[in-house]
Amino acid sequence: MQIQTRSGETASGRFGTTAFGPPLLGLPLVLGLLWALLLSAPPLLAQKPARPPSPPVPASAPVPTPKGSSDPFDQNDLLYGDKSGSASQLNGDASVCFLPPLDAVRGPSIPVANLQAATKAKKEYAAACEALKGNKMDAAEAHLRKAVEREPNYPAAWVTLGQILAARQQTESARDACARALTGDPAYLPPYLCLTDIAARTQEWEETLKLSTRALQLEPANDFIAYGYNAAANMNLHRLPDAEKSALKALEIDKSNRDPRMHFLLAQIYEAEGDRAKEAAQLREYLKFATDPADITFVKQVLSELEK
Repeated sequence: MQIQTRSGETASGRFGTTAFGPPLLGLPLVLGLLWALLLSAPPLLAQKPARPPSPPVPASAPVPTPKGSSDPFDQNDLLYGDKSGSASQLNGDASVCFLPPLDAVRGPSIPVANLQAATKAKKEYAAACEALKGNKMDAAEAHLRKAVEREPNYPAAWVTLGQILAARQQTESARDACARALTGDPAYLPPYLCLTDIAARTQEWEETLKLSTRALQLEPANDFIAYGYNAAANMNLHRLPDAEKSALKALEIDKSNRDPRMHFLLAQIYEAEGDRAKEAAQLREYLKFATDPADITFVKQVLSELEK
């Protein structure tokens, strides 16, 4: 991981080159706050996303050691991924099915446009949700396209379609789909999170910060996902105090540790600050909730290195 030290120099960190900036929850590609959904067989996403180019390294900075192919720790999963790979209903709105991480956030309101969508469009959306449950991504996309064809002003359908397109690395089409969702209701939270996720994937950190801030204006009390993206953006923009504040807020909201990756993000923030004790403490917290054997092995190796 490339990190920004207190002196302002870029240095090579323990976690590999990250995409959640010069540094983030990430690995050779990676975060956001944050959670990359690519078809993988049985769980939803079958191939890893293509890794965007790493940000240029200043001439004076040491070149980070490339991540070895033998290192199994996939920090892209850490940021965007969901080990279950399943789509689920958004809290508070049983009529929609979003992919992670949007499935974990409670929106402040359900758009009237969702409720008033044409019956045939709703049937297509319901069919898309069923297809997602069975990991049938092609079928889900086809149903979603029919849904928005029958009801162009259908925010939930546009968001889910945008997420599928993003998972397939069709970035501009995904961005357009998520933006279309805002025409139905400019105050609808999921489109902002969808656009924030895309901005983080493409390492557009100013845009990630702007969009996550807007999402937090809509739902400051429960949106720990937006706080995670906000933290990642601030870290990559080398605003470490703001990054720490947002990451801690995400953990405060997510009391059940539905997304323990925030502990990993905090560890990276503390590494950038040079606070090894806090970095180790956050990695230990992450291990309490981690379930993937490869992730656990990697983090234990990092801890061992810290404790020497």
